[in-house]
Amino acid sequence: MDEQIWSFSRNGELLEIKRAPTDDGFLLSVTGDGPPRTYAFTELNRLEQFQADFEKFLLGTGWTFKAFSPDRRTGRERRHFSRLLSDRRRWWTDSLRPAVAATTTTATATDSGLMDDDRERRLRRLHRRQR
Repeated sequence: MDEQIWSFSRNGELLEIKRAPTDDGFLLSVTGDGPPRTYAFTELNRLEQFQADFEKFLLGTGWTFKAFSPDRRTGRERRHFSRLLSDRRRWWTDSLRPAVAATTTTATATDSGLMDDDRERRLRRLHRRQR
């Protein structure tokens, strides 16, 4: 684990939380307006709990999360190119429906069948447009 930095801001002030591994465990340092503070942890789960509580306190007192580094995302930015289909739903999984419970009433099963028919009609219409 490399050094990780969470940045928060409030009214033009910047606060950074840095997490870094050490030989004895982990170090969490908080820098901002005022003296820097450092907290040592031997277990990662205790550091994560402390940090989660601290971030919750920051958000509750008007701080806003700004950034995290390092940016670990890879690949292209997906928001900059259009989808092949306008419908994001996965039509190829539509046939994988859970079984209807045996206690379903006739009216509910009939209503469900009507909704399924309507959905099938819309899917067929979408597939025709794509051709």
